[in-house]
Amino acid sequence: MKIKSFRIKNYRSIKDSGVCYMSGDNITILAGKNESGKTAILEALEDFNTEKIIREKAVPIQSEKTKPEIAITFEIHKETLNEIFSEINFKAETSGSSDVEIIKKYPMEYLLSEESIKMLGIKDEQLLKRAQKEITGIYEQIKDIHSEFSQIGGILPEINFENITNFRSQVENFRNQTQPNLTQIPDEEIRGKFIQAFEKIINKTTDIDNLGSVEKKFIEQIKQRIPNFILFRVFDDIFPSEIPLSEAPRNELIKDLTIISNLNLELITSSPAAHKMRHKSQLNVKLKEDYKKFWTQDLTNLNIDWDSKNLQFFIEEDEYFYPPNMRSKGKQWHLAFYIRVSARAKEDVPNIILIDEPGLFLHAKAQEDILRKLEDSAKDAPIVFSTHSPYLIDKLPRIRLILKTTEKGTLISNKIHKGADKETLTPIITAIGLDLSMGLDIAKDNDILVEGISDYYYLSAFKELLNFKFKKETHFIPSVGADKFNFLVPLLIGWGLNYCAVLDNDKRGQTVEKKLLKDFGHTGIKIISVSENKDEEIEDLFEKGDFIKYVLNENSDEMPNDKKNSQMIKQKDKNYDKVLLSKLFFEKINDGSISLSADTKKNFENILERINESMFPEV
Repeated sequence: MKIKSFRIKNYRSIKDSGVCYMSGDNITILAGKNESGKTAILEALEDFNTEKIIREKAVPIQSEKTKPEIAITFEIHKETLNEIFSEINFKAETSGSSDVEIIKKYPMEYLLSEESIKMLGIKDEQLLKRAQKEITGIYEQIKDIHSEFSQIGGILPEINFENITNFRSQVENFRNQTQPNLTQIPDEEIRGKFIQAFEKIINKTTDIDNLGSVEKKFIEQIKQRIPNFILFRVFDDIFPSEIPLSEAPRNELIKDLTIISNLNLELITSSPAAHKMRHKSQLNVKLKEDYKKFWTQDLTNLNIDWDSKNLQFFIEEDEYFYPPNMRSKGKQWHLAFYIRVSARAKEDVPNIILIDEPGLFLHAKAQEDILRKLEDSAKDAPIVFSTHSPYLIDKLPRIRLILKTTEKGTLISNKIHKGADKETLTPIITAIGLDLSMGLDIAKDNDILVEGISDYYYLSAFKELLNFKFKKETHFIPSVGADKFNFLVPLLIGWGLNYCAVLDNDKRGQTVEKKLLKDFGHTGIKIISVSENKDEEIEDLFEKGDFIKYVLNENSDEMPNDKKNSQMIKQKDKNYDKVLLSKLFFEKINDGSISLSADTKKNFENILERINESMFPEV
C-alpha cells in the first residue's frame, strides 16, 4: 500500500488542511514558518497508526464538539485487493490498482470514504435502495392489517435505516407481542400474509446487515496492512557510553544497529576470542564506510567495543576516542539520526518516516549531508519532513507550503502561490538561487527572469541608457544560472504571474530551453534568447571595442581578436570578476562617462523590444 495523499480536519489548529498530495519521488517537504502547524500535521499522521488513539490534545480548544479526523488515500495493488476479497469471502475481482481513502475519526474509528465504498463495490447502492424500498412496501402491508385488526395489539416500530439492526430487533419484538393474538384475524389468508411479512422484513434487514459487514471486514483487513507512521522529533541522548550485554537484546539502539550493520550479539557473547576480534574489526569497518557517505564535515567514526559485561561506544576524531556525550549536540544528533532513520528505512516492514525540523543543530553544509541521507533512505521508505531551512529544500515539486490563516486555520498548499507571506517564502526562494539582496520582486507581476547578476546589471543599464519603456511596469529577477529556471518558471506559472525567461544561447541555455518547452509546450512558455547566433551570451551583444574598453577596462590592442566577448571574460589568466565588471558598467551609465557604438545600442534595444513583445503581446 502506497500513500498517495492525506487530509486532516479539526486537529488542533487545523480546521481543514485540504488535500496534500505526496511527492512522486518519496520525499515530501512541509515548508513554513514557526507556529504554522507543521508539527500538528506530522502528529496527525502519527496518530493514524492502528495501535494509537488520536491524542486528546488534538481536539480543538475553540470547538471541543468537533472531533479530529484524518483521511489518507492509499494506492492498493490489485493483488492485495484480490487477496483481501478472498479473505472476507466477497465475490469481486479488480483488474488494476485502486486508490482507497481510509478515514480515522476520534478517538479510534476507521471508515472507508463513500467514494471508496462505491469504487470497490463492497456496498451496492442500488441493491441497498431496492432492499429499503421492499422493506417499506412490506411494512405498509403490516400497518394496513394492524390498523384493521386493532385487537392484535403491540406498538408498531418506526423504520430507521440509519440503525437497521435496531429496527430488526423492534420488528422481532413486535412479532412476539402480536403472535398470540393472530387468531383474532378470522381470514386465514390475511393471517398468513401478516406472518410472511415479518419473515421477509427480517430477511431483508439481514441482507442490509451483510452489506455493512463486508465493509467492516474489508477495513479490518486494510488495518493489518496500513504502514507504520514513525515520527522523529529529537534524537538526543540516544548514545550511552555503554550498555550491559545482558540488556542489549532489548535495547532499541542495539536493535537498530543490528538492522543497519553486521552487529551479532550471539557471536559477541558466545564465540571464541579470535572470532570476536574478527567480528569487531569487520563491524567497525562497515560502520565507518557507511557513515562517511553521509557525514562529510570531518573524519568522524562510530566505534563499538566490548568486554565480558558491556558493549561500549566511542566517537573517533583525530585518532582520539570520546564517549558520545562529550561531542557536540549536532554530532550526537546526526549519529542518532543516521542510525534510527537508516534502520526504519531498511526494516522488513512498511514504514513511513516523519521528521520534525531535521538538522536544527547543524550548520548549512551538514544539513546538505542530512538531505543526502534522506535521499538514500527514501529509496526504501516514504519520508515527510518539516523545515524552514533553505539547505533542505532542493526540488520544487517536493514542497508543500504550510500556511496559517486567521479564519481557516492551518492550510496545506500543493503549489507555491503568490499569497504566501515573505517569511514562508524566504527559505524556498533562497534555496532555488534567487539573490534576496535584490528584493522579493518575484512576488510581483511582470517578471523578467535572467540567468545571473551580470545579466541583471547589463539589461538594467541599457534600459536606463536607452530610456526604454516597457508597456507595463516590469521587474528583473536575477537567478544563479540557467539551471535554476527549471524551478523558477513553474514557480511563476503556479503563482499565475506574467513573466519572460531570458537565456544565453550557449549549450546550457539551449538545454534548459528544450526542457522547458518539453515540460510546458511551445504555447505555454515565454523564452527569449539573448542572441539568434549559437554559442553567444549576453556579453556578446556588445560591439567588441565597446566591451574591451567599457566592461573589461582594457586596451583593445592587447586583447585577442579571435575570441568572443564571452570567451575573453572567462580567460583564467585575467581572473575577471563578471559580476563586479557588470556592476561597474552599470555605475558608468549614471556618470555619463561612456560613449557606446550604434551597434551595441541596437543589439540591446533589440533584446529589450523582444522581451516587451513577449510579455505584452496584446498591449
